Order: sequence, then structure tokens, then C-alpha cells
Amino acid sequence: MILSDRDIRRRLEEGSLVIDPLDDPELQIQPASVDLRLGEEFLEFKKSNIPYINPESPNQVDDYVTQTIVEDTHDVEQATLKPTDSPNYYEDGKFILHPGDFVLGTTKERVEIPPDLIAHVEGRSSLGRLAVVVHASLPYDEEVFLWTPEEGFGFYPIGHIVEAERSARAVAFDPQTLAVRTYPVTDHITNPTKRIYRVTLESGRTVHVTADHNLFTIDEEGGIIRLPSEEAVDTHVLVPATLPGPRGEERRLDLVGLFSGDDDIVVYASDGIGSVSQSEDATHTPSPRFAKRDAASLSGIDVGDTPADSAVAFTQSDAALPRYLEVDSEFGWVIGFFIAAGSVSEKQMQFSHTDPTYLDRVERYFERFDTCLERVADGHFDRLTISSTLWARLFNRLVGAGADKNIPWRAWNWNDEVLNELLAGLLDGDGTRVDTLDTLHTNNPNLAGRTQYLATRLGYHSSSSSRARQTNIEMGDLHDSNPQWSVEVKTTANRRGQSLPVPSELLRRLRETAELTMEDAASLMGYASGSSIAHVENRTYETIERETLRRFRDGYRAAGVDTTRLDQLLDGGVRFEKVVSVEVTDRVEPTYDLEVQPNGRTIENFIGGRGGIFLSNTAGLCDPGYRGQITLELSNLGTAPVALRPGMRVSQLTFTELTSPAERPYGSERGSKYQDQEGPQASRIGSDEEFGGEQLDR
Repeated sequence: MILSDRDIRRRLEEGSLVIDPLDDPELQIQPASVDLRLGEEFLEFKKSNIPYINPESPNQVDDYVTQTIVEDTHDVEQATLKPTDSPNYYEDGKFILHPGDFVLGTTKERVEIPPDLIAHVEGRSSLGRLAVVVHASLPYDEEVFLWTPEEGFGFYPIGHIVEAERSARAVAFDPQTLAVRTYPVTDHITNPTKRIYRVTLESGRTVHVTADHNLFTIDEEGGIIRLPSEEAVDTHVLVPATLPGPRGEERRLDLVGLFSGDDDIVVYASDGIGSVSQSEDATHTPSPRFAKRDAASLSGIDVGDTPADSAVAFTQSDAALPRYLEVDSEFGWVIGFFIAAGSVSEKQMQFSHTDPTYLDRVERYFERFDTCLERVADGHFDRLTISSTLWARLFNRLVGAGADKNIPWRAWNWNDEVLNELLAGLLDGDGTRVDTLDTLHTNNPNLAGRTQYLATRLGYHSSSSSRARQTNIEMGDLHDSNPQWSVEVKTTANRRGQSLPVPSELLRRLRETAELTMEDAASLMGYASGSSIAHVENRTYETIERETLRRFRDGYRAAGVDTTRLDQLLDGGVRFEKVVSVEVTDRVEPTYDLEVQPNGRTIENFIGGRGGIFLSNTAGLCDPGYRGQITLELSNLGTAPVALRPGMRVSQLTFTELTSPAERPYGSERGSKYQDQEGPQASRIGSDEEFGGEQLDR
């Protein structure tokens, strides 16, 4: 539960929550947060020629920063700035933060968080250009791609995950290696009501977020940086190049589990093997014909007690299916073909197509189960009808009906062979194929998005676009609507996703490490002159083609230089796509966030939106039991200098009440390294256990 202003005031009066000094409560206490002011001290990061900072060397970390103090005064004659050689000069007692600069600041206030609260630090929206620990905020219904213990991989509205506080693992990239895998969600966050924006990439991927939500790109050293979505137009941002395989592959479909609780579905033991009994509180009485065969309604039995060799049937039918259906390549293809070219009613399914060979394949699959089939030619189309309430209900349960049919969630837990056939079924049902380019046509934007996820999982390139549809195609329960979506899937690289921001300084450093002149480097890479190298290092163009970067990588590798970061950019789990628009919507609503910080690691991202986009999670966190001033990460991601005056309201603190007080809160007992900090503190990561230290906490 997020504390309201009334709860915050009560806690402050009781003394269980401390914010000191709180000079102007009427101004600083907001409806569900407290505005914190900027302190006088800043830590600036020196420009350095060293190749990297070693976290295990405290001296190196300390030598990398310098302290600046700006007095909190409006009197320019008394205003001071130390040290005097700081590039961020003062104006009337202000600290000037230049474009691209990153510094650590501090809050004027000292806080003490009780054991039963956790606090989140967020940048004030009116200072969005400062990107002060900006968080990712999504509306309730925006889907995120997660793994849960109950259902495996699937698409979940973020608001549901947050409000239910479901245990889940996010699909995310490691900022250090760019490898994509799953990481546990470590917190569920409800944020204030905000305006929603729609971000669209050149591939057609879209996501709905707040204006201050961060996307990811890279800097000139090839390092990951965050970029507010409102400033992301024409920037290439990270999207997944691959998705992890299933954590526990589903090789067969359990119909008893799928239909669990359904009054109309009956299960019975096959050939006298095992037994099924009706529970006393059952709500449905099965047909007498099934009672004679040791049967019971699924609404009245325990799934775990059902024999493996049982069969499943509709209550008014003798036709039955085995409890387990094999999830094989033919099953995958039929599912895909049904989504694209099938329809379903209460008692039957129908497949329609101009190519009878596809219906032959569908027919052969259902003949495995002695299903009642009817095949007719109807003008331009052949139609195959599956007269089975059980099959109709099964496919409806898996993929939906009508214009809402979609790739089932559980498909992400199937192997690649099955998924390749599912994609083939989609394309055979309503697609075109030309050489290495396949195109799916659909009226369902959600299916277009899921197909892009599917292509990513299989390692293919994809893009989607929409246009107004000019013709009507009557096919079962498929109804024409505008617009129509086209999803292109390529097995080879296409233009989109083949460019990335130029890591110019990284390339310059690699050349200098190899002790090569620009002419030497050009000769090594097969260019006619050193100007080709100069154009890249001087960032004449904002982006570079992947094949060009590969050429640089191969050349410097041959010269004996460590090209690990280029390897990661080229062959890791990410690609880059250009943001083509950021549009305001008419939606103003509560927003939600997921924290992904396993064991304190700064993963801080997850995948969401239609088609899949990496979304930043960067909300600052104050653990239960924390005492001290709060260090703020201040970045100027705009194009003009920003004046920061000590005493200005720069961030917000929101509080969430825990279900019970923390048993071991932040503090000396845990060896917490930032407890009672005063002023901004540089990283003390070298004391973490993985770097040889004895620190247990952040």
C-alpha cells in the first residue's frame, strides 16, 4: 500500500518516519509523496583515458571523482564553487549541468525509514530533463513478457502482475554482456497517475509509457545509457535479437489441467485402468453412459488425483480424447493454420482455404483421433468442418475465437521445431512467401505483435505495418476491420535492425591501443584511405551498419586488440531500431513498474509492448531501516545546460507499507555500506562479496 499524504503526516508526527529538515510541509508534502530538495554537494566524474574503472580498487574509484560544493544562497557575491577548475561553473549560486554530463548530488534532507516501509526515489516530472533516477511507468493493460512458476512464459498486463505481486522472472539483457536471459522480479511498484504516450519504432513495435520513461541506447564508448522516451525520436534503441528458450519444455498438452473446473467436460479411466470418482461437492452430474465407465465431471475432481491414462470427453458425447496430446510439429502447424484460416463455434471448427493441400494436412491430423470430418468445395474455397464440441472448446481455450485468435501463451514453452511449424501454419493460412521474405496478413494487431515475438524467439528479423483494407473476405467468423496488418519475417538480415549508434570513442581507443594510424587501420580493413576511419571516429554519421562495425572488429582483432565489447554489440542478444514517433494519447491513469535488481545487480530492464522493446527500471530504492541523506543520479539528457540551485525541489519520495516489518532491516547488522551517509557517495561496489569484500548489502 502506498502511503497517502494523511498517512505520511501521521508517520512524521509519530516519529516512526523522519525527514529532517522538512522546512515547508505544506509545499513539500504531495498527495502521495514528499518533495526532497537538492543539497550543496556534488561529485563530478573526471574525464579519464584509462580503459576502465576497476571496482576492486577503491583508490581508483575515489580518484575518478572530485567534490564540488555550491553554497545555498541567492546572493551572487557570497556564492562560492569549489574546486575552481570545475567545468560546471556557478551562476547566482547554481550548479550548471551541461548536456551529456552525469554527476552525483545529494538531498538536503536526511531520512530515516522504519522497518515496515520501503521508499522509492523518483525525479520530479517538471525536471524531466534532469532524468533524476527516472523510473519506467506503464499503464495497467500494457503487456510485459514474463516467466511465472504457474504458467511459464507468457504475456501479462503489468498492472495485474504488480497488484497481485506475482512471483515472476523478467526477460532482460545484462548491461555488461548484452546477453538476454531471465532474472527474478524483485519488487512490484504502483506509481502515481500520469499521462500516457505511445512510442513507435521503425519495425512497428510499440509500447505505451509515461513521458519520462527510459529506453536504452549506447554512448560513444559502447556503454548502455538511458534515454527518456519523450526525447527518443530518431534515436536507435535496444530491442531483443533473441528470446530465451523454455524453462521446462511442454512436450504434451494436459487436457485435464486445461479444462479443470469445466462442468461440461467429463474425464473417465480408460479400459478399466485406474479410477475416477466424483467428489461430494461436485456441481455437475455426468451422463449415465459415463457413470458406467468410471467417469466424473472435471468440476468435481482433483486434477492431481486423475489417472494418467484417463480420457476426456464432452458430457453429451461418446467421442473422447486421451488426457495427454503430444505437442509435436504437426500440432504446432495445425494451431498456426487455425489462427490464420480457421473459425470456431460452440460445436464445430472450420478450416477454409484456396489450396486443398493444406486442408489435406489438417484432415490427416484429425484422422489420428477418429474425429468426425466433412470436406466440401465451396466456390473458390475448400472447407473442412470438424464436428466436435470437445475439439471446438479445446481450440477456443487455446487460441480464442473470431478476430481475437492469437498465438497461445503456452506456445512460448514449446521447442523451436514446434514453433517453426506454428509460424509456417500462420503463413500458409494467410500469408505470402517470396524467397527469404514471408509476410503474414491479419486484422489483429495483437497477433501482429505476438508474431514479432515469435520471430525473435526463432532468431528471425521482423517488422510490421498497417494499411486500410479495401476488400472484404468472408471466412467463417473472420470479419473485416481496418486497418490490416502485415508482418514481414525474414530468415536473413534486412535493412531494419542493421544499424546502431556509432561507438566512436571505443573504436578510436581500440585503434590507438593497436598503435595504428588511420591509414594503417584503413589498409588493414581494406579501405582506400584513412578518411573512412576518420568519418567513423569523428561521428560524421550518427549510426553505423553492423557489417561495417564487423569489419572494424575483425581488423582490430587481427591486430591483437581485445574486441570483447564489439563482440557483444554485434553478437549479443540485442539489436537496435530507430524510434520514429512519440505521441501523446488521451489516457491519464495510474502507472506500474517492476524492479529487476537480483541480489543488488543493476539489470533494471524488462521486455514489454507490442513486438517487444526493452524497458528501463531505474527507480531509486531506500530499504527499510535506511538512515542518511540520499545520493541522486543527475544526468542532463537534453541539448541545453540546466542550472541546479541547492534548495530546489528536485526529487520525490514515495512510501510503500510492507505486509510485515523487515526481519533484518538495512543497517550495521547487515554490513550495509551506505548507512548514515552524508553528502553524495561514490560507488562502494568494491566491498561487495563478489569483488572480495565482506559487504552483504547495497
